Amino acid sequence: MKRQTIKSPVSLTGKGLHSGKLSTVTFRPSPENTGLIFSYKGFPIPALAENVTDTIRGTTLGKIKLVEHVLAAVSGLGIDDLIIELDENEPPALDGSAKLFYAALDSAGRVELSAEKSFVKINREFLVEEAGASLRLSPFDGFAVHFMIEFPVIGRQEFTYNGDFASIAEARTFGYLSELENLKKKGLARGASLENSLAVGQDGYANPPRFPDEPVRHKVLDLVGDLALVGFPIRGKIEAIRSGHKLNVALARRIREECLTSRTS
Repeated sequence: MKRQTIKSPVSLTGKGLHSGKLSTVTFRPSPENTGLIFSYKGFPIPALAENVTDTIRGTTLGKIKLVEHVLAAVSGLGIDDLIIELDENEPPALDGSAKLFYAALDSAGRVELSAEKSFVKINREFLVEEAGASLRLSPFDGFAVHFMIEFPVIGRQEFTYNGDFASIAEARTFGYLSELENLKKKGLARGASLENSLAVGQDGYANPPRFPDEPVRHKVLDLVGDLALVGFPIRGKIEAIRSGHKLNVALARRIREECLTSRTS
């Protein structure tokens, strides 16, 4: 199996979820073995776990906020080498999912490169946990996730992902209406709306969910995006309980630190 990039550049424009500023992301083909590279104001930032600077309400890579939805779409298409160019420090939120990123990248076409695709093969169990949340990674011939969440109003939801990206691509970010004003005071969620988020009120959803279990599907989407920060696709099975970006990135860092010698083609 060969590494892949895209055939031609493609761009998308919209407001950032946190900044509320108009932002354009342009995906560009990249030479083989360069990996996934974000570029902001001409400064390249490799999409690797050690370059994550914050995990509050999203994953921040260097100065670029909320990279996980873009990375999930890239991962879902199996793209290995790509330049992700931004004119602001946050990709556009678009509809709050990975659907439109995925569609744009798919429309750009893909090119097989000469180098072989590499994987990180998990040969032993890993566990990262904190305050009732955990990620357990085990050996598995393929990639699979079972995710459980439990939140006020939303309740308990579970979802099993077996690599069918279409099953999670449209799941939007979600949040509580009661938190919105406080988040805005902190410089967050200034671009959030009912068009790009699933809003949770006191008695249930304030806008129609795309799936009855949309929140847990979005959590899987976030995890897939965060694990792209390993730098190579993973062959393993994950049991996730109430995990968020902090634990996702912690697992990605551990994989990079301890498993890259197990990489296989």
